[in-house]
Amino acid sequence: MLPELSARLSKTIAQKRLKEKLARDLLAVEAELEETASRLSALGTHLEKEKVDVKKLERTSLTALFYSVLGSREEQLEKERQELLSAQLRYQQVKHQVEALQREQNSLTRQIADLAGVEDQYEALLAEKEALLRQSNRVIAGQLMENAEQSADLASRLGEIAEALRAGRGVMSSLEGVLDSLESAQTWGVWDLLGGSLISTAVKHNRIDEARLGIHVVQERMSRFKRELADVRDPHELDIDISGFETFADYFFDGLIVDWVVQSKIEASLERAKGAKKAISRTLRRLQDLEQTLQIKHNGLQAERAQIIERG
Repeated sequence: MLPELSARLSKTIAQKRLKEKLARDLLAVEAELEETASRLSALGTHLEKEKVDVKKLERTSLTALFYSVLGSREEQLEKERQELLSAQLRYQQVKHQVEALQREQNSLTRQIADLAGVEDQYEALLAEKEALLRQSNRVIAGQLMENAEQSADLASRLGEIAEALRAGRGVMSSLEGVLDSLESAQTWGVWDLLGGSLISTAVKHNRIDEARLGIHVVQERMSRFKRELADVRDPHELDIDISGFETFADYFFDGLIVDWVVQSKIEASLERAKGAKKAISRTLRRLQDLEQTLQIKHNGLQAERAQIIERG
């Protein structure tokens, strides 16, 4: 009876904590979604303004005539077109983030719904535990219940770390793809500077575009990774700081895409991507060390439980 109740209690505690974690994640996603949707709205307004500016210069208007007389209309038009491209790319980037956050919000809501009633189940098991303690060997029963709760706590923490590791490895995988594209763009860019052909220029641009698309995936996975890290409970400071990656992503879109023929911007983006990879690698190593420590403790509790049952 005691082992069976301990197992049910451990499972329910794990489910209860999972629901609490999912609720925290949902709040974080909703806050991020609200902020990102607001940015998207502002970018949409800015994008429409840039479209109007380009159309004004393309038409035979007084402004267009003014620039034509000065001999700089085409230069101004090219500048406006570049600003329009920048606005379009930024809008697409943030639109992708909004859509990813909406999918995450729906997924978390479904998972929370699947765990409906777990709090009532937990309270019922506590009442059953109290009744059992009153009619059995209270010392042994108490030891088993304490062991079950400690084991469930460690199992929950191990689950949090496993989720964080899985999310972090997803970031690493997609970031490595971006690095490959940027390194290829850098190589073809050097060849371009040394007098390459139209082919080398085209390949360089294709690699940069691959990196741009890859960054969408990296940002989505990074957002999830940061939420999973926030869920990891650790008595010792993990010293984790991955906020610099957001700066890298902004730089990538604001600088590289608009002026993609400049070799120094490719190299700067590449260095920032490498820095992000190093930071994430350090974080993953710390998580793995913590996972190993907690797993040893969890195994010890399992052995202790077996000894309590054998002695009883």
